[in-house]
Amino acid sequence: MKSIITLFFITITSITIAQSETHLEKISTLEPDLWLGIWDSANSSTKIKIDTLSYDDIPKTLDFRGTVVEALHWEDALGNNILIQTVTGHFNWKDYEDNGTDYMVQDKAELYAYLFTKKKGESTYQRKWKIYDYTACFGVDWHIGFLAKATTITDIDEDGISEISIPYLVVCRGGMDPSSLKIIMYEDNEKYALRGETMIMCGSEDSYGGDFTMSDTVQNNTSFKNFLVQRWDSTKCEDGMQF
Repeated sequence: MKSIITLFFITITSITIAQSETHLEKISTLEPDLWLGIWDSANSSTKIKIDTLSYDDIPKTLDFRGTVVEALHWEDALGNNILIQTVTGHFNWKDYEDNGTDYMVQDKAELYAYLFTKKKGESTYQRKWKIYDYTACFGVDWHIGFLAKATTITDIDEDGISEISIPYLVVCRGGMDPSSLKIIMYEDNEKYALRGETMIMCGSEDSYGGDFTMSDTVQNNTSFKNFLVQRWDSTKCEDGMQF
């Protein structure tokens, strides 16, 4: 009987230790940031001094959600700016029906981008704008994320106020359909956007997709329109796309 009790406690202890080790291993691998090389320094302005921030460099007073994949700092005519881009990764989401009771569990992932500005003479940063998007998908192939080496900081109209352009991809499909592609650009609080789809089988006779629509703000600004269309053409091809 004593042998059975001893064996029982050894078994329970072993399970507890194994669970503790697994728990500690999960905790030890958690990271607040995951740098993915989102910033396109080659196509950003050379006249603006842009610095990358580590997670510890981000002021603790800034409120944002998600895992940081890029953080940039620079100064322009409006003050000191910090751009933070984050993603949540995949998680389960309850998609409730209209009755508020029945639901279907779907896969979901979210994406955020924040601009915080500290005006000249002020001591604290204030959030100027936020980009939020998500995919809620019950499909085989699904993803939302920023494109690698695609976010730019520019001053196209040379007015001293920077423009931030952020391309990203939204995928929910079960075949070879194009993905949703968006390029969102801000100058101060003014928003400019191209929205469309990626191109599949680029460079071949059978290529398809790649079309977009533009916001009125883009349509009415020739210099920004030319820049954003060029950025679209350089990022629309999904073949070999990094995301």
